Amino acid sequence: MDALFFFQHSTNDDLELRYALRSVDRHMPWIRKVWIFGDRPLFLTADTDTVEHLSHERIAWIGGFASPIRNFFVMYYLSALWPELTPEYIRFSDDFIVLSDMSVELASRVRFLKDLSRSKDRGQGPWEESLWHTHDVLKRLGYPVLNYETHTPAYFRKEWAVDAFRDLRDYVSEDRWFGLTGATAILNHAWQRHRMPLTRVSKEHSRFGYYGNPPSYEDVKKDAVSKLFLNFDDKAFGSGLRQFLAERFPTPSRFEIDGDGRPG
Repeated sequence: MDALFFFQHSTNDDLELRYALRSVDRHMPWIRKVWIFGDRPLFLTADTDTVEHLSHERIAWIGGFASPIRNFFVMYYLSALWPELTPEYIRFSDDFIVLSDMSVELASRVRFLKDLSRSKDRGQGPWEESLWHTHDVLKRLGYPVLNYETHTPAYFRKEWAVDAFRDLRDYVSEDRWFGLTGATAILNHAWQRHRMPLTRVSKEHSRFGYYGNPPSYEDVKKDAVSKLFLNFDDKAFGSGLRQFLAERFPTPSRFEIDGDGRPG
């Protein structure tokens, strides 16, 4: 099984991606190959048997999409058309960190946050508007409306993304925020057809994260106990998180140009 990263250069010299890749190397050694879909980090090894960069330009022409690709639903669809990507894969972002060993079975759980139909607060901002637009479209078309935007490594199948695009293509947009969100649209569509088992993240007690403000090193170390996943946004990636990640993953991974081919 492969790992697929959707990636755009960060303002921190792509340091977040280094740690995410090191976490994969250490805790998911069964991953066959990593694909970096989007920008190419300078530190990436030239060993394409281990990791390979897939630019938007190499595949955006299918369907006449503009490059760079901004919409996540479109990213899921186009990357699923790449023939060398394994039929089943784990989807990552650079701010998804794995903190404990994961078996294939554990990584293959389909995780969700909550049932949107039971939420009364729609929030504010472009992300919330996009999510609730997706909810409204899915509900009107008779699909379930669970929130799959877990900010954790996510199990996917290529056929799920392609089938969802086929049936929902009238609602797809190339705009970053308009149209359907990727994971929520695709996995609700897939669940209606396949009824795969689902895992609620809050009941699994597997994830913690920081958003808006940088945590202290002491808080991160305390919060990480017995957790499987760490997630954070750009504003939270301060000295506390950097110190924690530098101590947890000090050695270059086999995906880095200065790595030695062994887990960190």
